[in-house]
Amino acid sequence: MYAADMTPSTPRSDDSVETVLHRIHDAWLADAHRFLGPTLEPTTDQWTRWGAVRYLADDFREQYGWERLLLDELRPFVLPRAAAQLVRQADQLSRLHLELDRIGRRRGTAEEFAEGARYLLEQLALWCAELELAGRGITVDMLAPEALRILDHLNAVAVPRG
Repeated sequence: MYAADMTPSTPRSDDSVETVLHRIHDAWLADAHRFLGPTLEPTTDQWTRWGAVRYLADDFREQYGWERLLLDELRPFVLPRAAAQLVRQADQLSRLHLELDRIGRRRGTAEEFAEGARYLLEQLALWCAELELAGRGITVDMLAPEALRILDHLNAVAVPRG
């Protein structure tokens, strides 16, 4: 999390990408839990699921898109095997997100949605941790301008809502 005022801190050039991503991912995971957490019970009502579906279709999808762009920018710094694993995990997250969005738009799917939401949250946390680890040896000043632009955007929107 950010400082008590919840404003994002501008990454310093000597910050590791791991450190910057950790702050960003804390906010993303908090948002994901805020919207998907209430749906983890199989008795969740349709309106609660609908709120989660809207989150998935809008905020989650946008954040994922930016994170995926950043992954592409970080690939030259990451061992090929680790980069391939991160891409596979990212593709799985995309599939899980789309499947959960589809399930959540139907009636009578509370139990199926709860299982899918739980799995998506687990996989998201894992992927975030893996991406942070991949950024451990990379400092902000090593990044290309496009990677800096993406990181700046992610950092700017990382203030937890609620």
